[in-house]
Amino acid sequence: MAGKDNDSASEIDKTSFFWTGMCGGCHPGGGPGEFDRDGELYYDVATGQFGYEKLGLTAADVVLDGDYAFVSPQTGALMPAAWDKTGVSEPDCYLCHKRDISVANGVVNNAFWRQATLRGMANLVDDLGATVPAFAAAATAGAGWHSTFTLASLPPGSPPTASVLQVNYQIGLDTGELRVNDRGNLVLAGAGIIHRPRDYACWGCHAMADAKKRGREWFDPDKDVHYAAFNPGGEPLTSQACTTCHPADMDHDIGKGNATAGSVRNDTDYAGLRTCRDCHLPGPNKHPRAPAPSGGLHDLANHLEVMSCEFCHIPFKEAPADLVVDNCVTGSSIGYQTDAFLSADPLDPTDPFDDRWYPAFTWKVDKDGVTRLFPIKDLQTAWWGDWDDNGTPDNYADDLIQPLILWRVRQITGGAALPGTTDDNSDGILEVNNEAEILAYITALKGNDSYGNQVAARPVMVKGGKVWYEDASQPSGVNFFELEGTGLRAESHAPFAIDHNVRPAAAALGANGDCGSCHRGLNGGQEVPVFDRKILVDPFDLNGDPVYSTPREMLGINPF
Repeated sequence: MAGKDNDSASEIDKTSFFWTGMCGGCHPGGGPGEFDRDGELYYDVATGQFGYEKLGLTAADVVLDGDYAFVSPQTGALMPAAWDKTGVSEPDCYLCHKRDISVANGVVNNAFWRQATLRGMANLVDDLGATVPAFAAAATAGAGWHSTFTLASLPPGSPPTASVLQVNYQIGLDTGELRVNDRGNLVLAGAGIIHRPRDYACWGCHAMADAKKRGREWFDPDKDVHYAAFNPGGEPLTSQACTTCHPADMDHDIGKGNATAGSVRNDTDYAGLRTCRDCHLPGPNKHPRAPAPSGGLHDLANHLEVMSCEFCHIPFKEAPADLVVDNCVTGSSIGYQTDAFLSADPLDPTDPFDDRWYPAFTWKVDKDGVTRLFPIKDLQTAWWGDWDDNGTPDNYADDLIQPLILWRVRQITGGAALPGTTDDNSDGILEVNNEAEILAYITALKGNDSYGNQVAARPVMVKGGKVWYEDASQPSGVNFFELEGTGLRAESHAPFAIDHNVRPAAAALGANGDCGSCHRGLNGGQEVPVFDRKILVDPFDLNGDPVYSTPREMLGINPF
């Protein structure tokens, strides 16, 4: 996100206006979609004033303001954020609490309509060509109260974006979701509201995000024991399984766990959340229908104190997830899914069967304060940064690698790979991986953007746990150092926790006494599929080949 105050357009990445339009679809309005960082409405329709005007500022004062500027991600052009055309994104109650949700072919239409409307930004019009305030109208569109909803014709791969929206409140009146109050105003009707959100309300946002991040599947009793248990009728449209474990209070604080990638309100970690241990082990929160763990494995050698429940009960995933995001080649993200690097054989990533994949693991603090092993999908990333060693070349801990804003990288590359970039692994996609390519990009990224500012004084590539930098003392012109152990706060991976698609006891690791899945000593001394499974740590080495590690190596543990 762009900072509030900036000295140059070259410092501005995604502003509040961009975030509301492109990312606000999965946020229920209010907050940063409605108010600037000074607490003012971005634009007040009643007064015709922008928020900055209420503070005595003018448009000239906020040209570089992260709340009131907009930089085109395609061209880098700087322009004012058109809050006066889009309105603001107010709280959308029906995003979660709509009783009758529209679903077609697995797509939650209500979420789709809301998201596409927001993306229309300042270009949305009605049937007569008049401007429709996209941010203000997004909740209305999401509720389905429209007689025309047309998507713009955009290049392949572009997110669905509404171009024409004709609001029709009569639809809401006819369905009973709206009513006219005693002052003649339209208000939400109680008949259209459900207290506990249905699963499809959650899925409208989590389908896209968690499919990419975690390969999550839902609405199939064979894919998750909790969906099956809490939706015994098997009807997806009425299922409320999500809120059984993720209840919310009157302040809309939804029960959440402890994220392994990023952090949001760490003070609320596990607050209200019903964990596996809450429901299945004896205690005040035990669910009356949750079976207690059975079998000797749970008591043997403190397994439950070392491994989370998910460690064994999410032994694999079947839906592909994004495993690599490469921002180095063109300045636009190139994604690779799990099936490009993993297979159904955890010990052999080259196995042709790729209908499932196996998680990595990380240590994480559980709800009871005990640190245990949890499954993750370790997303590998490749990106360009500007390295400042803070005048202490022998101490990495105080260094800063500032990620380069992608529109600036694209201005250098022209949106295409630099000449000489090759496809070393013959997968049909170019990659920046060998020393000559890395040096060519480092040299190019020392150039200027369209505002005359140098893109990077000391460009570096972060990939595969390494930082590649220019080094004239080396024959290749480049060198690298390993990030691990340096104290430098930069990462080439993002560990996304895997907590859903829980399998029953019969399908868990160790079922039927199969200790050889984890312990070499009980597997004839051979490699085991859990701690010796192959985990991708670098998508492309100098030859373009993937590099793998194992949980045994990554975690520093060695079960007998």
